[in-house]
Amino acid sequence: MSTTALAAGNVDGAGVGSQDPIDVTAKYNDGVTEPTVYSVDLQWEDMTFTYNESGTRIWNPDTHTYTDSTTSGWDKTTAAVTATNHSNTEVTVSFTYTPQGDTDVNATMSQDSFKLAAGVENKPNEAATDSSILTITGTPNNSVTAEGVTIGTITVTIE
Repeated sequence: MSTTALAAGNVDGAGVGSQDPIDVTAKYNDGVTEPTVYSVDLQWEDMTFTYNESGTRIWNPDTHTYTDSTTSGWDKTTAAVTATNHSNTEVTVSFTYTPQGDTDVNATMSQDSFKLAAGVENKPNEAATDSSILTITGTPNNSVTAEGVTIGTITVTIE
């Protein structure tokens, strides 16, 4: 008994032993989605600033004036806000300082914004990080008390 095998295509009459190459094709369909995941760590240094005065002021009853031998100044003038990007996308971190009240104390941020690169797979310790530093200046008026008052707020926006 004999069996006949059929295949698409022709051998073009080359005869027994001839070879015709047949292409084998592979395709890849990437249907995996990678949603954006935002994860940004924010750390800030202590935002309490103390203005200190020390020394003596001696009253002169004849002139009704003080002889001033005092010194004064801030215990510190800067504090940092640091952002670290663990997201799978680049982020922009923006800072806005908004003063509150009339305290005669001024504050500015060293950077209004910066970009942080996306996290690198399997390298969390190499995450992109940067800081903006708040700097205060001025001599506080009598609205700033020993109990402390809010002189402003920092708003951090991540986009």
